[in-house]
Amino acid sequence: MHFVNPTTGGDIMHAIRAEFHRLRAGAVSAERREVGSRVSQVFEGRGQVVLDGISRTLEKSDLFVIPSWISWSLHAESQFDLFSFSDAPIMERLNFDRAMVIGHLV
Repeated sequence: MHFVNPTTGGDIMHAIRAEFHRLRAGAVSAERREVGSRVSQVFEGRGQVVLDGISRTLEKSDLFVIPSWISWSLHAESQFDLFSFSDAPIMERLNFDRAMVIGHLV
């Protein structure tokens, strides 16, 4: 879910994007790379983040950072709820935004 400013329909702030992600138990996200950085907090559940091939186990209240253009994916052991914020609006305005689902440029 992408949070928006109700008066503009855009991001919550000019420089910050806020999102909520829910993965069902057993789900695995596609491995991807993105220009721009992301900070996430586990709101509920347990799972792993795989950053550049290194897996880290996460549970409620854990924070993690996904640096720009590092490969990453998520693996949910239980329902896995994450709150994330990123600098995506800046990258988009500068026309630097790029994303790649491993094997496919988006």
